[in-house]
Amino acid sequence: MKQRIFMIFRTFIPMFLLAGCAHLSGTADNPRVNIASLTPKEMKLFEQIFVMELRVTNPGDKELVINGLAFDLEVNGQPFATGVSNESFTVGPFASHVVQVEAVTTLASMLGEIVQAYKEEFSRFKYRLKGYFHSGSSAIRIPFDETGEFKRSSKAADRISRG
Repeated sequence: MKQRIFMIFRTFIPMFLLAGCAHLSGTADNPRVNIASLTPKEMKLFEQIFVMELRVTNPGDKELVINGLAFDLEVNGQPFATGVSNESFTVGPFASHVVQVEAVTTLASMLGEIVQAYKEEFSRFKYRLKGYFHSGSSAIRIPFDETGEFKRSSKAADRISRG
C-alpha cells in the first residue's frame, strides 16, 4: 500500500510542479522592439557610430523594468552593427518607450552595405535586430528577435538615380 501511494505521489507531484511553472511563464509576454530611427553620429575611417532609437513595446499586463540591453543588427542578411546600453527604464503595461542606443559598425560592414545597396538600386533594406534585455535585480535575460524592412520612396529614388 505504501509503495502504491509513493508511486502516485512520484507520478503526480512533478506534473503539478510543471503545470505551476507553465502558468508562471505564460503570464509575461516578451517585449517587442522596433527601430524608430537611425542617425549617423561619428564617421571615422575604420568605425562608424549611429544613434538608434528603439521603440520597446510591452504587450503584457505587468510593468517591465529594464536595466540594460545588448543587440546585433543585420542588414540584408549580413552583420552590420552591434551595441549595448546600460540605460535603465521602465515600460508600463500595454505601453511603449523609446530608448536611444549607440550602434557601432566597421568599415567592412559599411562598405558591404553600400555595395549591396548599389546593386539593388537602393530599393529596400531588410533588417534583423536580435539581442536581449537585462531585467530585474537578478539580471534576468529577456531575448528579442525582430525583423523589418525599410523602403525608399519613389521621390528619393528619382533623386538618387539622377544624382
